[in-house]
Amino acid sequence: GGAEDYAQRLATKHLIRYPGLQQAISRGAPVLAICAAIQVLGHWYETSAGERVDGVGVLDVTTSPQPERTIGEVASTPLVDGLSQPLTGFENHRGGTVLGSDARPLAAVTKGAGNRAGDGIDGAVQDGIVATYLHGCCLARNPELADHLLTRVVGSLAPLELPEVTQLRRERLAAPRRV
Repeated sequence: GGAEDYAQRLATKHLIRYPGLQQAISRGAPVLAICAAIQVLGHWYETSAGERVDGVGVLDVTTSPQPERTIGEVASTPLVDGLSQPLTGFENHRGGTVLGSDARPLAAVTKGAGNRAGDGIDGAVQDGIVATYLHGCCLARNPELADHLLTRVVGSLAPLELPEVTQLRRERLAAPRRV
């Protein structure tokens, strides 16, 4: 995640030319797509200059630039089976992402902006793809989400009790929002 327009365009062209990721997704590989990766994996996205760029097309989303950049802490309630703990992260983006009928929202935003499309959601889930605007060591801050992805690869594992992670999550959920 976090690509600027030029680097994002290069990544998109590369993935279209060399479709290994798309092939892995079609075989059920789990993918975590953060920020710009949501846009790259979608049908299309618009650059800050208004140029529409075709995406890879494996995620049923489209993204357009919004008037202002969103920067700050975000918290959300997961809407995906198997996830029950609040999700936290740091968002820094200008895109507004709209989900198509094949994608489901990852979470309902309780603090922050998320997808910024006026629907109060963050991210998208489709097949093995979990997409989100949650930066800030997304998996370290959200161990249940990490387990959700790992389970697709290695099967179920017993959860670890990590007091440091619990404390970090409390701090991030209580953090003030910056814009």
